[in-house]
Amino acid sequence: MKNRPVLIVAIIITLIVELILMILVYNKIGTERLPFQIGRLTIQLILIIWVLACKSDVGLFLLAAYHIISALFGMYSKGSAELLGQTLIGLHVIIGIIIYFHDWIESKIGIKWSD
Repeated sequence: MKNRPVLIVAIIITLIVELILMILVYNKIGTERLPFQIGRLTIQLILIIWVLACKSDVGLFLLAAYHIISALFGMYSKGSAELLGQTLIGLHVIIGIIIYFHDWIESKIGIKWSD
């Protein structure tokens, strides 16, 4: 894991944002959307564990695709016109791109870690 700092930071940001959203939605709506959000978090955790434990390119692709698809679905949701909705769409796109291209980003900014 030490040799993938950009990927680790992107994953940490993703988990923090997801947990904050779960808390905010729970406080505003209650338990109505909680099963859906727990399902989303579970899918993300499975993909994250797969990517970090196995250094899987397929898992990396699926995790990045998850974020891009979430952004696309977010564009067509009811709250997408609000600032928070647009911010979350942007966050999903940016995190998806960072996750997929983390090796290239690390090489461009000069991070060189060894196994």
